[in-house]
Amino acid sequence: MFNVFIITLREGVEIAIVLAIIISYLKQLGQMKETGKIWLGTGAAALISLLIALGIFFILGTTEIEGFQAVLEGTLKIVAVIMLTWMTIWMKRQGGNIGGELKRQIQVAISRGSAWTLISLAFVSVLREGIETVLFIVGSAQETSAVATISGSILGFGVAAILGYILYRGTYHLPLNSFFTVMSILLIVMAAGLLSGGVHEFQEIHMIPVGIEQLWSTKAFLDQKSMIGGLLKAIFGYADSPNLVQVLAYWMYLLGALYAYFKPKNL
Repeated sequence: MFNVFIITLREGVEIAIVLAIIISYLKQLGQMKETGKIWLGTGAAALISLLIALGIFFILGTTEIEGFQAVLEGTLKIVAVIMLTWMTIWMKRQGGNIGGELKRQIQVAISRGSAWTLISLAFVSVLREGIETVLFIVGSAQETSAVATISGSILGFGVAAILGYILYRGTYHLPLNSFFTVMSILLIVMAAGLLSGGVHEFQEIHMIPVGIEQLWSTKAFLDQKSMIGGLLKAIFGYADSPNLVQVLAYWMYLLGALYAYFKPKNL
């Protein structure tokens, strides 16, 4: 549940910030009558994201083609890692530019009297985060129960909604830079585990070599099927008997992603 909570909290806060910026700027312009269009776009994006998630889970749960499920799960995990990494680093690089770009698009939409531009602005912003969230949840949900996945999602989005309301009201100053830094590091570590799991899926059907089949074994100390081992596997991709290619994929990604995240812009 923790991994789902972290991804939904972070992505939920990103969505909340975007919506808070849009609605606050509409209020500043005296155009609060346009907020209905923002919520329409937001609702449509959330619905599509939910339908995509249900569709993927349905396919995973009903397919009987030999090897297809492993290919699909492995592909989803790797695609989720790529999207998550790209968006995390992109958000770090954009910094304070996002608010300015959103305000510019709002001004253009209002000057043209275009309802569809406002709807699409909210729709695209929320759908981007929604699909990223869905892919990560689907990829990690293979190690998590349905109840834990749903509970983590509700809790994460619920906390994000509260934080978003606080931001909109301006009641408290939230340390968003610190929040996103901590969340991003956690997500990169979890993505490393997800990548390792994706590699393992393809190894199960002999599409990726294993190198050395068992590099080490900590099964005697912490079995990945135990309660704690299972929790660590679901969150960080822990494996009690990893193979060489899994370990290389994990550490090469982790070190490369952390370097890209913290690398100064001028390098």
